[in-house]
Amino acid sequence: MAEHKVSGDDQFLFLGIDGLTYSQVICLTGTSYTRATNVIDAKTKCGPDKLPGTQDVNVTFEGQSMYDPAAGKTSTDEMDDWWTNKTTVYWKIGKLVPAQGDITYTGTGFISQLDEAFAQDTPSTFAGAIGVYGLPSKSTATS
Repeated sequence: MAEHKVSGDDQFLFLGIDGLTYSQVICLTGTSYTRATNVIDAKTKCGPDKLPGTQDVNVTFEGQSMYDPAAGKTSTDEMDDWWTNKTTVYWKIGKLVPAQGDITYTGTGFISQLDEAFAQDTPSTFAGAIGVYGLPSKSTATS
């Protein structure tokens, strides 16, 4: 396998509600996938010590607002409905067409935050977050 850099330009967020089909979230300017483990202070009279605690995963995203119902892609229109109805969403972060060695993260959750901004003389923007259920899966493309 040849070594290659991971470019943020070709990492996309895909969402769906059936667990089988995903639509690309259109006009993203950024997506973040963060993992954290809380640290438990386990010090004793024997000395300092730490243990791993609960784990947390966050998916956040931002972009320019765009509506095109015929595009087959996800926009704030669908995400607003999913937020309103507390719909379980299936999410995926990765390349549109993964090459050998590329990683794709998948999981389920719900739209936990969805903000829209309508500033004067600039494109409308959105930002949001997915409340992630459990631990996501990671897959590596083999070809």
